[in-house]
Amino acid sequence: MKSLSISQHPAPVFTQTSTVPPVAPVPLHKLVDQLMHSFIPLAVTQHSFIINSVDESFQLNADEQVLAFIVGNLLNNAIVSSHNACVRIEAVKKPQGVQIIVRNNGANFYSTVANGFSQVVAAARSMGGNINIYNQKHEGTVITLSVAA
Repeated sequence: MKSLSISQHPAPVFTQTSTVPPVAPVPLHKLVDQLMHSFIPLAVTQHSFIINSVDESFQLNADEQVLAFIVGNLLNNAIVSSHNACVRIEAVKKPQGVQIIVRNNGANFYSTVANGFSQVVAAARSMGGNINIYNQKHEGTVITLSVAA
C-alpha cells in the first residue's frame, strides 16, 4: 500500500491596505468647547452667547480637523449673522447616522451662510455627510450636519 502524503502550506492571507489612515473617535463635546472658547470674543461683540448641549460622552468617528473646520464655520456664521442671539449646538444619534445641529434664533443666518459656504459643504461631503439649512423668519435658523454612523 502506498501512502499519499500531501504537504500543507498555509493559505495566503490577503490584507486590504488603505491609503486613508483610520480615524480615531473624536470627543465632540470637548471639540465644541474648544471651538466655543475661540469664538467668545466674537460672541461678546455681537451680544450673543453659545451653549454646548452636546453630551460629554458623545464621540464621533471622523477626521478631527475636517470636523473642526465644519463645526467652527457653522458657529462662526451663527454668531456673525445675528445680534442678541442664543447659539446652541447639539448632537443626536439616529438609526441612519449622527446629526450635529447648530441653532440660532437670529433672523439673518441663512443669507450669511449662503455666501461662501461651498467649502463647508465640500468638507461635509468628504466625510460622507450632508448639510441641511432650515430658516424661519422670527424663529431663526437650524443647520444640520448629518453623517452616517
